[in-house]
Amino acid sequence: MSDQSYSNRLLQPFTSRWFILLFGVPMTYAIFRYHVFGGVEWSHFPLFIANKAISLSAIFFIATSYLVGKALRDSDFEPVKRLVLIKFCGLMGFSLAAIHSFMALLLFSPQNYPKLFGEDGRLNLTGELSMAFGVISLWCLSIAAITSLPFMHEAVGAARWKRGQRMGYFCLALAGGHVLVMGFTGWFKPSGWHGYLPPISLVALIAAATPLLMKMLNSVSAKSEQGSGGTR
Repeated sequence: MSDQSYSNRLLQPFTSRWFILLFGVPMTYAIFRYHVFGGVEWSHFPLFIANKAISLSAIFFIATSYLVGKALRDSDFEPVKRLVLIKFCGLMGFSLAAIHSFMALLLFSPQNYPKLFGEDGRLNLTGELSMAFGVISLWCLSIAAITSLPFMHEAVGAARWKRGQRMGYFCLALAGGHVLVMGFTGWFKPSGWHGYLPPISLVALIAAATPLLMKMLNSVSAKSEQGSGGTR
């Protein structure tokens, strides 16, 4: 099947399958962890629990957008199809991150997030750091999303377009800081994990760190190859 057989539309049967996977797994995980094993009332599903799943799904999509290009580069996956999937995952991750931010604003209170507030009802250091990481992360992601628009490559040039796309890596690093500050105190107490399922913040950190580690390894490998080539 030729490249021309695939349109540039983002919503296609194969991207729909990826959506079901990358959105369905976090949602199922959150339901089992908090409702089935954690005993959280179902009345808190529409916003509080769904927001946790959406935040994890956003990181899954963003991480996948950076991993899938490298993973499928040497496979039989159609190049046009691969580019569509990369763009779909990136923009879907941005949209879910925005939804997560709006939902978090609605939920933001000492009752829902006691670890982020002091006794005086104001944000403590954990809360300030977590929110700062989250806001700057979303800003970085918005730059990557804007440069994904069809006309931006020609408008800004290839070099600046690539720099804009790389802002997604900064987004992942900051998102990792966001969940690290929020949840690390509970990562070392497996006995308190609902159903012995790791906290969503820990799963999110691993997902965010994976593309960053892959990029570092690829950079080291490329420099090593250049060095060995120069000594021949």
